[in-house]
Amino acid sequence: MHPIAFQIAGHPVRSQGLLYVLAVIVAGVYAYRVARRNGWDSERVLPGLALVVAAAYLGARLHGALNNWQVVVADPVRGLLHPGDLSFFGGLASGSAVLVAFLWRARLPMGAVADALSPIAPVIYAIFRLGCFLNGDDYGSPTELPWGMSFPEGSPPTTERVHPTQLYEMLLMAPVFLWLRSRIRSDHSAGSVAFELCILMGAERIAVEVWRSGFGRSGPGHLVTSQWLALVLAAVGVAGRWWLSKRPADDRRRAGPGL
Repeated sequence: MHPIAFQIAGHPVRSQGLLYVLAVIVAGVYAYRVARRNGWDSERVLPGLALVVAAAYLGARLHGALNNWQVVVADPVRGLLHPGDLSFFGGLASGSAVLVAFLWRARLPMGAVADALSPIAPVIYAIFRLGCFLNGDDYGSPTELPWGMSFPEGSPPTTERVHPTQLYEMLLMAPVFLWLRSRIRSDHSAGSVAFELCILMGAERIAVEVWRSGFGRSGPGHLVTSQWLALVLAAVGVAGRWWLSKRPADDRRRAGPGL
């Protein structure tokens, strides 16, 4: 792990923060090129990206604070601003809601745009997880496997060997990306690829939480909160994909191509 990338005038610049900025840049470049290729108004990319990023960050921060409410009450500044206390599901919910509202307001083809943007989602998520790995947070449960790692400067620190679940998720994003890229080039109802992204991301998170939370840990239904949220995400994908499959053939159209 390498939480501090460098220092400027004695102030540390965190690797995690730099990777978040990189993820935004990658998303913006990809969205701009997709808009140009499909003939959509590329001038809307920057304001749309700014709104979605701001909403996703706010949602991730607020949901992260709710998950660590006792820390927020004891130390509000640390609880609200700690770099490791960001929630994927909070950011996903708020960012997605703002994206849908923006596309609707701009009168852009919502399903086609969502499909065209879907392949970049696992890339962005992998970059985020690399930031978590370098910061030493969101690691897994103790393990004796040879690739287990310790995070003595992590958040929180641990000298025990644990599952590097951040790396697991980065590896799992590769087949997700390849599948979405193959699907974006095929004929399908607009919105299908986006719903398939929900299914794959939900399934991936349910699986990885086994190593993150530990096999012996149980809750309602023997699932932890993140797995329940991932199950909801996957269910949304399944329901959406089923709904599209029931539409008349004349209403189906190919989504705008990605890259």
